Amino acid sequence: MLNATLRTRAVGLRGSSPALRRGGFTTIELVLVIVIIAVLSAIAAPRFFDNDVFSERAYFDEVASALRYAQKVAVASGCRVRVILGTGSYTLTQQAPSGGHCDTGDTGFGQAVGLGDGTLMTGTASSGITLAPPITIEYNAIGSTNLGANQTIAVGGWSLVIDAESGLVVMP
Repeated sequence: MLNATLRTRAVGLRGSSPALRRGGFTTIELVLVIVIIAVLSAIAAPRFFDNDVFSERAYFDEVASALRYAQKVAVASGCRVRVILGTGSYTLTQQAPSGGHCDTGDTGFGQAVGLGDGTLMTGTASSGITLAPPITIEYNAIGSTNLGANQTIAVGGWSLVIDAESGLVVMP
């Protein structure tokens, strides 16, 4: 009797009864999933760990903000503000005040433009990020620029346009 019971159980395990064959994955299924994960990680992982694109966009936004801030300072103070854009840095300076007004004779723009907390409006790009073309822009008391025509400025793959007449910074 015991022998017959063992034989029945052995046949049931080898048979195709769904109640007895449940759980787990086959080796082929596991290998395929591992291969798919490996291929996806080889393609996608470098994109997640490469910060160059993020740094480039951050510097682009920083330059656009600096240009807008220069225009606002020029309008608010009534003094011309100069933005010097180099290939890897920018600086904002303005005409020195004289007796509560701007010294219109100040062509050197010797006073650095600062933020409310005292930090100066300058910036430097991370290595490998370039700005083109290097240019000097002056904003006057009504916010317009000294540019003869609209100017496109590129930071890596990103670009913005400065409207010469209004000083407006247009970016995507």
